[in-house]
Amino acid sequence: MHRTILFALPLALAACGQPEAASDPEAAVPSAGTPRQITQARMTVDANGFVGKDGSAVRFGVTSEEADAKAREIFPEGPIKSSQTECGAGPMEFSKFGPLDLAFLDGKFAGWFLRKGDGIVTTDGIAPGVTTLDALKGERQVQELDTTLEGEFQYTTADYGTITGFADDSGNITALQAGVSCFFR
Repeated sequence: MHRTILFALPLALAACGQPEAASDPEAAVPSAGTPRQITQARMTVDANGFVGKDGSAVRFGVTSEEADAKAREIFPEGPIKSSQTECGAGPMEFSKFGPLDLAFLDGKFAGWFLRKGDGIVTTDGIAPGVTTLDALKGERQVQELDTTLEGEFQYTTADYGTITGFADDSGNITALQAGVSCFFR
């Protein structure tokens, strides 16, 4: 009996905080984690990679060819390729698909960087240009970082991963990143 109550309590508490549905779903301003953002997304990203068009997870560590092929199913116009020889982790290659950059280290998918753009959100429903840092703080554990990169923060995802982000002076999230990056701090 006690186990049933303890299991049901978090579900009941989570339901208490859910916003009421707007009469006009297009007029609703999405906050962090709204199901509407996730279901309307072309792609979702998380702390360990992204989800392909067929719903399969593409995790850090797969080959660059496999990651590019899955991303190309969603963004057939990509990728735009580039490289950087002076990264802290070593030389890296990148594939740009719209607002999303996939990062590769030693031929393996190692990270992603997401700018403002249509169709990509985290599995928590967080999207650059849509979600504010205050809204994110209301739903997730957020730590503002004291680095040389302006507005840098990190947050704990619903599945206990970590995603790094950047916010402007107005508190708007401008970019998100997970995995290995080529930032100099």
